[in-house]
Amino acid sequence: MKISFKIIALACVALLPILTSCHDDDEKVLDKIPAVASGTFVDERDGQEYHWVRYANLDWMAENFRYNLNDEVHCLIYLDADEYFNNTASTRNLAKYGRLYDLKGATDACPEGWRLPTDEDWQQLERTLGMSESDVEKMNWRGNIAHRMFSVEDDRCDLNLLLGGYWTTNINMGRSAHRMMGFFGYYWSSSLDKSKEGQFYLYRKFAYNRNEVCRQSIDPEAVKLNVRYVRDVK
Repeated sequence: MKISFKIIALACVALLPILTSCHDDDEKVLDKIPAVASGTFVDERDGQEYHWVRYANLDWMAENFRYNLNDEVHCLIYLDADEYFNNTASTRNLAKYGRLYDLKGATDACPEGWRLPTDEDWQQLERTLGMSESDVEKMNWRGNIAHRMFSVEDDRCDLNLLLGGYWTTNINMGRSAHRMMGFFGYYWSSSLDKSKEGQFYLYRKFAYNRNEVCRQSIDPEAVKLNVRYVRDVK
C-alpha cells in the first residue's frame, strides 16, 4: 500500500462507523504465550495448506482463510487504492492476508471439520492469553493482550492474526471500499449481539498501535472481514 494512501486512511478513521480513533497505548506489552500444539491442515477442495495452533481445547487457524467462493458478493481479495480505482483485478494481497468474507461467505467457505468461532470461543482464547474475566465480558476496547494475538513484521506470535483491513458497503467521499490494511484487523464470530435488536454479529478488531482487543458488532451484510476457523480438540 502506498504511504500517501495510508496517511489519507488514518486521517479518515474518525469518520468510519466500525473504527475508533487511534491512540498511543501506554500499557506494557506482555510476553508471548506459545501454543501448546501446532500443525498443518490441507483443504481438499483447493489444496491450500494452513498452519494451526492450539490454545486450551481449540485449534485455531494461524493464517487468514483463502478459499475462493467465486462469488464477489460474499468474498473478495483486498485491493489497494490504485487497483480499486483503476478497476484492476489483483491477487497481490491474497497469499498474506487471505480473502475478505461477509458472514454468509464465511459460513459457506468453512472446510469440513472446522467452524467459525463463536464469541465464547474468542472469549476463551482471550482468557487463555491472559485477559481478566472482568475485561472479557466488556464491549469495545478492553484488556492488554493484543500483541499475544496479532503479528506485525517485527513482533510476531503463534496465533498470527494479521491487520488485513476490511471492505465496506459504506462508500462515500470518493473513497475506496477497501480500507485500513496494515492498520486494523477484523475477524468474524458466528454469534449474535444479544444486547441489540436486529441482526448484528460480534467480531474482533485489532489496531497496530493498541494492546487492547476490541469486541463490537456489525450488520453482517455491510462489511467483509477476515476469517479464522477453529475446531474442537478431540
